[in-house]
Amino acid sequence: MMSQKILASMLISCAALVSHSAFAADLEADMKTLAKSTKAFAEAKDLNNAKQQLVIMRQAALSSKKSLPHKLEGLPPENVQVKQYQAGLDQLVAEIDRVTVLVNKGQLDQAKTEAINLVNIRNENHKKFR
Repeated sequence: MMSQKILASMLISCAALVSHSAFAADLEADMKTLAKSTKAFAEAKDLNNAKQQLVIMRQAALSSKKSLPHKLEGLPPENVQVKQYQAGLDQLVAEIDRVTVLVNKGQLDQAKTEAINLVNIRNENHKKFR
């Protein structure tokens, strides 16, 4: 009886660790996707490729909101730092949307210039939360 309780506790603990690791892995994958798509956007020669990269960036940024960086793990959603992290991702998504508007208007060069803000937002938030 006691060994079953211990075994059950161990299984629950292992499941929590695995799901915790999965969230960390998801966040890392999202961040890598953002980095790759940002670079691909900067190198895009046509509007269709640029639009595709912006869609990928937006999806990765939204997906990142489901996870927390290691620095914030275990903090409740109402924690100030967690809210700042979420706000940083919201800011990133808003900037992606602004760049997307320019691309949709056919203004690729201007969109690439504006996209420098994406890198600035990323760098600012990396300093805070990485």
